[in-house]
Amino acid sequence: MPERRPRLLKRLALILLILVCVMAAALYVLYFRRTPLPAAAPHARVMPAISTIPGIAACWVETGKTFSSFSFGSTAGSVLVRHPAGDLLIDAGNSSHFDDEIRGFPFGTWLKLKSLAGELKPESPLPQLLRQTGEDPAKLRWAILSHVHLDHAGGLMDLPRIPVLLTREELQFANDPAVQAKGFVIAAHVQKFPSVAAPTLKFDPTPYEMFDESADFYKDGSVVVVPLRGHTPGSVGIFVNLSPTRRLFYVGDSVDDERGFEERVGKSLILQDSDNDMTLANQVVGRLSELHEKVPGLAILPAHGRSAYKKFFPGGPLSCISSQ
Repeated sequence: MPERRPRLLKRLALILLILVCVMAAALYVLYFRRTPLPAAAPHARVMPAISTIPGIAACWVETGKTFSSFSFGSTAGSVLVRHPAGDLLIDAGNSSHFDDEIRGFPFGTWLKLKSLAGELKPESPLPQLLRQTGEDPAKLRWAILSHVHLDHAGGLMDLPRIPVLLTREELQFANDPAVQAKGFVIAAHVQKFPSVAAPTLKFDPTPYEMFDESADFYKDGSVVVVPLRGHTPGSVGIFVNLSPTRRLFYVGDSVDDERGFEERVGKSLILQDSDNDMTLANQVVGRLSELHEKVPGLAILPAHGRSAYKKFFPGGPLSCISSQ
C-alpha cells in the first residue's frame, strides 16, 4: 500500500493540472478573447466650451468588486456628482436584497445572475457608503442610470425615493415582460422609475464631442448626457466636467473594460447576450475608440472597469476629485 501512494499522488497532481489548464482555457475563451471591430465612420468633433465651476466634485462610491488585485478586476456602484444646484447619483449598483430578488427565476437564469451580477452584490448598503463620503442620502436630488439592468438600478431600492432620469426608449425596455423574464430587469426596480408616459430624460439636437444629441443637465456644461443606444435601447453616457482638463465620461456597459475602447474590441463571449442590439452596441464601441484617440486626456469609465476608476480616483473608493 505505501508504494502505491506516490503513484496516486502523481495521478492526482496530473488531474489537478489538467483541471487548471481547462479552467484557464475556458476563462480565456469566455472573457479575455475579444472580437476586433471595424473602425467607426469618421465623425467631426464638436469641442465643448468648459469652465471650472466652484463647488463641483465627483466621488467614487464602490458597492462591490471582484479580483480587485488584478488589472482585470471588476467594480460596481456609483459616481456621485456634488453640485451647488443639487447632487446627482450616476448608477446605483446592485440592491442589498439581490439574492431575494433573483430567487424566483428558473434555475438556469438564477445561476447566470448569481454567478455574474451576483459577484458584485453590495458589501455595504449604498446609503452607508454615501454617508462615508459625507453625502446625506436624503438630500440627493436626482439619480441617472446609464441603463436599467439590475446591477445598475438595484441600489435605488436602498435609497429614499428620488427622481430617476431615463429616456422613453429605456422605460419601454424596462417595462417589457420578456426583458424582465430574462432577469435583466427586476420588476420591483421598475416601480422606482418614472412612467413610460412621462420620461425624465430627453435629448436636444445639439452635437457634443462625437455625438449628435445631448442634454446639458445643469445648463452650465458640467454634466452632459449623450445617447449610447445598443447595450439597451436607451443606454446613455454621462460626461462630468470638473474643469477643462479634469473630465470623465461614464459609459455604463457600452464596453466591458478599458480594452473595449483602447483596442476597439467587442464584448466578451460570456457577456455578449447582454447587448440588446449587438450591431448598434459595436458601433458605439467604435465611436468610443475614436473619441479616445481624439481626446486622450478624457477619462472614459466603463461601469465595471475597476482599473479605469483607480486611474481617475487615485485615492481609491470613497474618494472625491474636485474642480479645484
